[in-house]
Amino acid sequence: MLRFQPIGHRASYPSKVFPTYPELGNRDLIDEVSQECRRAGLHLYCYCVLSNSMDKALVKDTRYAAYALRDAKGRPCGQDWGYGNAEEVKTCATGDAYRQMIRKLARELCEHDIDGVYFDAPSGYRDICFCENCRTNFANFSGMDLDRLRNVRDLLRLPRKVDRKALVAWADWANKLTEEDLTDLRRIIHGSGKFILCHNGATWKPGTFHRQYRYSDGFMVEYSQQFYQRLLRAMMGSSMARPTQKLAQTYMGSYDVAANGEPQHARPWAPHCMNLEDGDEIRMEGFADLAGGNMPLYCTVNRLLYGIGDGSTEPVKEVFALAQRAEHLFKDSVPESYLTIVPTAESLELWRTNRRSWNVTMSEGFALVMLDERIGFDVNPSTELSAEWLRSQRVIALCGASAITDEDARLLADWVREGGGLLATYDSGLYNGKGELRRDGGALRDILGVDMKGEPPNGQTDTFYQVTQSHPALGDYHEGRIVMGDSKLVPVTPWPGATVLAEGSNLESQENLGAAIVVNQYGRGRAIYVAGSMEAQYVATRILSLRRMLASMVRYLGVDAPQPFSLVAPQGVYGVLRRAPGGDLALWICANVGFKDATVGRMRQDFLPVPNVEARVLIPEGRQLKSVELLRAKQTIPFTVVGGYAVMTMPIVHIAEVAHLRCT
Repeated sequence: MLRFQPIGHRASYPSKVFPTYPELGNRDLIDEVSQECRRAGLHLYCYCVLSNSMDKALVKDTRYAAYALRDAKGRPCGQDWGYGNAEEVKTCATGDAYRQMIRKLARELCEHDIDGVYFDAPSGYRDICFCENCRTNFANFSGMDLDRLRNVRDLLRLPRKVDRKALVAWADWANKLTEEDLTDLRRIIHGSGKFILCHNGATWKPGTFHRQYRYSDGFMVEYSQQFYQRLLRAMMGSSMARPTQKLAQTYMGSYDVAANGEPQHARPWAPHCMNLEDGDEIRMEGFADLAGGNMPLYCTVNRLLYGIGDGSTEPVKEVFALAQRAEHLFKDSVPESYLTIVPTAESLELWRTNRRSWNVTMSEGFALVMLDERIGFDVNPSTELSAEWLRSQRVIALCGASAITDEDARLLADWVREGGGLLATYDSGLYNGKGELRRDGGALRDILGVDMKGEPPNGQTDTFYQVTQSHPALGDYHEGRIVMGDSKLVPVTPWPGATVLAEGSNLESQENLGAAIVVNQYGRGRAIYVAGSMEAQYVATRILSLRRMLASMVRYLGVDAPQPFSLVAPQGVYGVLRRAPGGDLALWICANVGFKDATVGRMRQDFLPVPNVEARVLIPEGRQLKSVELLRAKQTIPFTVVGGYAVMTMPIVHIAEVAHLRCT
């Protein structure tokens, strides 16, 4: 399958609604690419953007002038960074003229011999437009004058003083329009017998339309450099795709000069330079995508087409060859998880009250803890939370899930009451779905057995946890032990019946910072609350006590149920166990060992071979293990069964290996 971009700041086919490249004459590059794809047996879909850019010279053309984004003085707004080399202006994604044009554009694309249409990050690239049409429509929606936001140029770089009420209203209005656009575009594209795809990167960002993935037949998940971040986001993507049996893809390889969020190396920023010259890193990224339940999406780049630099497509070919060979095992597989991390979409809305959440970052940190402890996990966003799904879960982790709706809190309470285990950290449930501070003790107060008394104060140095009571939830960390703590703790008052296991302490000032770890029995279930974020501390420090203590909490909440798998291997060797629809198991072993300094961006990483990796995999009840095959090595290995576990040794793991356990 090939993705082709026929729409940039001009169109590369004879469009009747969008300006074309004069030098192309009557050539139709969609047709030309389509013919080559059909000849090669490839599927083809076309790329476009709901909020795009266009050639600045076209602003004076009466046919296209209404498409331009306007500032508060009515001037066209240019790009701070640009795709391509032409001088561009942004387009007005909220204006009637542009929105109607996008619908016509979709019809034009579908008239070609293609399989589908892809929209890049709906709600992700739009900015505030002050054209007369947008002024009128926003006033009709909100009753506000758009001039209240005249000092806002870029939603990603807001001024120090901004009219928050007007900004919230604008985001709600823009999200409503995006939902209307996607509804109409899906109808148009499906009516042509084709599929619709979207980029999902903007779904999990502040102020965007968080359920946009529900409107497409599949979506793409943005790339991440670090293994644990990539795996978390891939698992989250596959969880969002699973209920409707859609396809999630994750980018393989960086397509930026620097990673997203890092300083640009050049201005204007030049995306799609693709400085990753393919080697073992591209293999690891592709295998991580597959282990997370997604299909890799590879960026073909000019350096390959023109023979620039070193490297080849051979490494990526191995990834796709494995996906093709084992499609029956990978497709629609699900993680065999001991717990599930649940990020909340509502946490992204704290910007509405000028606050910030670290929910995603803390979730990534918790994923790293679970990988290092070899505890199987999954990731499921709050947008897919339901009573039916909760009934299949053993342990839920809310990692700084700042905002939680009353309905989700009720679902979690019912689930814990019936025997579930809930771990919540930092400010989970401190805010409502609109990002407003709760004054009632927090959405989870009944479950956790604590009243949250407000937002965490400024951080302190030299803060630690002092264990005040020995308890199975803390494992080997008994009364009197001191472990690394957090600089910021949410102030809480424990309820009668809840048990404080540790308190925050400043060793220099001897100040008691209050309850830090609290355990509570709720109905037939268990709950643990950590007033700080041990998981965020672990990412930065890799402190062993943090990892072990969190793992002890998880096992306690799971009532010490048997783990799906275990590994005997050096740290950095990660495991992911997945169950295929037919009942077979696939154990991914990713040997992420070697040197890489994340602070310098795309620094090269060399992966070291790891010999004799021992794995123990729990055989599903009522099943028997027939054989174990290593899919990359293409060899069958011996195994024994001990205490319900299949025990096997992989002679060598370099980058990754997949053990296919055939069950009968």
